[in-house]
Formats: sequence, C-alpha cells, structure tokens
Amino acid sequence: MADRLQELEVFVRVAERGNLSQVAREIGLSQPSVSRILNDLEARIGARLLARTSRKVVATEAGQVYLDQIRPLLAELGAAADTAAGNEELRGQLRVELSVTFAMRALIPRLPSLLAEHPNLSIELMMDDRRRSLVEEGADVAIRLGLLDNSSLMARKVGQTPRLLVTAPDYIARHGLPASPADLAHHQVIFGPSDSSGATLQGQIGPGAGFVLPESPRIRVSSSAGVTACVVAGLGVAFGSGWMFDTELNDGRLLRLLPEFPLPSIPIHALFPAGRQPSKRARGFADWLSKSLNSA
Repeated sequence: MADRLQELEVFVRVAERGNLSQVAREIGLSQPSVSRILNDLEARIGARLLARTSRKVVATEAGQVYLDQIRPLLAELGAAADTAAGNEELRGQLRVELSVTFAMRALIPRLPSLLAEHPNLSIELMMDDRRRSLVEEGADVAIRLGLLDNSSLMARKVGQTPRLLVTAPDYIARHGLPASPADLAHHQVIFGPSDSSGATLQGQIGPGAGFVLPESPRIRVSSSAGVTACVVAGLGVAFGSGWMFDTELNDGRLLRLLPEFPLPSIPIHALFPAGRQPSKRARGFADWLSKSLNSA
C-alpha cells in the first residue's frame, strides 16, 4: 500500500512540475527511480498517463482525468493523518513564491518566530518580481500584492499595506513639491512592475484618487527594489507599498508626498494552486502570516 501511495504522490508532483529531475531532487530519489515508479504506475493502471519529451513532461488526457481525481484524495489522506494525530505542528518543506522586496523587508524579518514555533518545518523562498505559475514552479503558496487577475487559483486575503507617494529631498530641491495630484503630470514619475492583475500604475491607483500620470514615463523599472533605488537617486517620484520605502523614509533619504490625498491600500493575498486542497503547511503558513501582518 505504501508503494502505491508513493506512486500517486510522485505522479502528482511530476504532472504538476513537468520535470522529472526537479521532482527527483525534491523527494530525494534518483531520476531513474522516479521514471521506474511512473512506469510501474502506468503498467498497473493500464494507461499512458504522462507524455515525455526532451524538454517537458505533460499529462495525457487520461493522465489529467486521473490527476484531477487523486489530488483531493491525497489531500484528504494527509488531513486525516494530522487530525488523527492531533498534531498542529507544521512539518516538511514549504515552497513559497513571492516578490523580492516583500520577502526581504516584510517576510524574512518575521521568519524566526515561525521556524521557532515549527522546528520541523523547512522553507524555500522563491523570490522573483515576475509573476510565475505556481504549478509549473512547484510552489505550495504564493504571496501577491495588489489586485488579482481572474485566474482559477484559490486566494485568501492575509493583509494590506498603505500605498505611498515618495521622492528624495534632492529631487524636491530641483523640481519643487507637487501641490496637488494633478501636478504629477509635470513631474518625473518612476513606473514600477505591474501588480498581480497586470494593471497599469494608473489602474492600480484608480481614477478616484485624482492623480494624473504622464502617458510616457521616462523611467520604467521591472522590480520594486529598482524603483526604490531610482527614487533615492533623485530620478523622480514613485508610488509603492510601505515596505518598499519604510527604511528610507525613516532615515530621511525619502520624503512622503501629498499625504493629505489618500491612495487605495494594497491588498496582500495568499494564493494556492487550483484543483486541490491546500496542504496543511500552506494553510498554516497563511494563518501565521495573516496574524503576523495584522498584529504589526
């Protein structure tokens, strides 16, 4: 029975990751061993479940049907084992996909408390400012800031952060202070990465705030850390989350602009892969993060 359960778990991982080598590394087996497990499963089922190419492994039509049926079963088995053991501890490896700035400035400083509470939990932080596929990357949970797209991913709001407009004292000395949101049309606005929905900067701010942005920014940056570096260098004004600018605001390298004109806050969501029950690790991590963010 244990061998058959392993077959199912390996099949699900390979179908989700699309990469035999990656799965072999994750579970501590050799690639030939993973291939042998999959071959044994297909022989027992009597159907080809995976199509293998030189670049990727994908589920066949029969494999996709099988995958959709066994995913919830495996999740229920894991949940049943935790319930029977009365165990609230999180254990095993948790793969978290999130932006570089949020990881470095908001999550990592909080991690010691989580790891102290759950000594058998290990975490892989997949830090990237680009939006990536949870399934293809093998993430258990993703943390996304901003509006969400219309994907089928399961989402849970875990917090929010203020949206700020900032600039450097040197920029103000050279260009003056904007007196109103409409004045931004005449300033250098640094454009950063789009949010999880792909919305433009103007779309993120919304029409109700009254901010008028230039149609063709002189500087556009693909990472939040790059936006911070540009605005500290005096290249313009920039919008961003409190975490992006807290350190620089506190030490005087940046100043907040137009605080009397409120901006919509930035929601923070935990996203889980669609089509299956989130693991206990992923649910527990989201619970912890929500409590940590909302108690700050």
